[in-house]
Amino acid sequence: MKVVTIGSFKGGTGKTTLAAVLGTALTQRGIKTRIIELESSTKPLQRFEAVREFADLNSPSVRDIVLSGGQPDVQDWQIAFRQTFADAAREGVELVIIDTISMWKPEVIAAHLLADLVITTVTESPVDLYQIMPSNGPNMQASRPYSQLIDLVRRHAEKANKDNFNWFMCLNRKSHLRTKIGESVRDRLQDFCDETEIQLIEGLVDRVGYRIMMETGITPIDEQEDQPVQRSLLAARTESRRLASQAVASLGMSVLNDQMAFS
Repeated sequence: MKVVTIGSFKGGTGKTTLAAVLGTALTQRGIKTRIIELESSTKPLQRFEAVREFADLNSPSVRDIVLSGGQPDVQDWQIAFRQTFADAAREGVELVIIDTISMWKPEVIAAHLLADLVITTVTESPVDLYQIMPSNGPNMQASRPYSQLIDLVRRHAEKANKDNFNWFMCLNRKSHLRTKIGESVRDRLQDFCDETEIQLIEGLVDRVGYRIMMETGITPIDEQEDQPVQRSLLAARTESRRLASQAVASLGMSVLNDQMAFS
């Protein structure tokens, strides 16, 4: 079984949307997928699963993990995750996606340490840069930038001789229009990714189809009968399937539904 962790230390980068789209795309490819949701208060992915079931749409299963008593540390969360993975494997689950929260917390660190593939979501905003990379001078940098977690996970992977570990930096929620700020952020992200040996990939463009899918349960991946197919929907479907293909290739997995495979 493979594990994909979706992370970012800033809210609004599209982690949950990406988890829902990726989970749906992989499920439709014949990969039995489960999503672990760490957002325990609002539980958007469990609501997403419920509305898809109501609409009779095939959906990845969604679970959460709750640890009670004391203050669980990273090791406690690793044990809990491994038990959850073992339970999922017994149910025939082939891939687990962990949708993390935007904080430096033990469960987030544990989710990154246990991943076969990490997908870090980032937008074209300079604020996102300050949350990720260290820099000099006054700015809006977080007290614990995401780069510290990257270093921690890299050291752990090397120590564990984890040679099949991969990392994507996913440029998400992109604007339809090219801007100087967007290009500047992308250039700086590319430099950072080159230094840290992370692959910068294209994510999801800011489209109406993604904004309403958590409410309706319908993703751009879903083909609806008797519904006109708009150009924006086709573009969203293509980019969603492209992301799924990149994840499948990175994990070395095979798919049953080859018709949905896009390079």
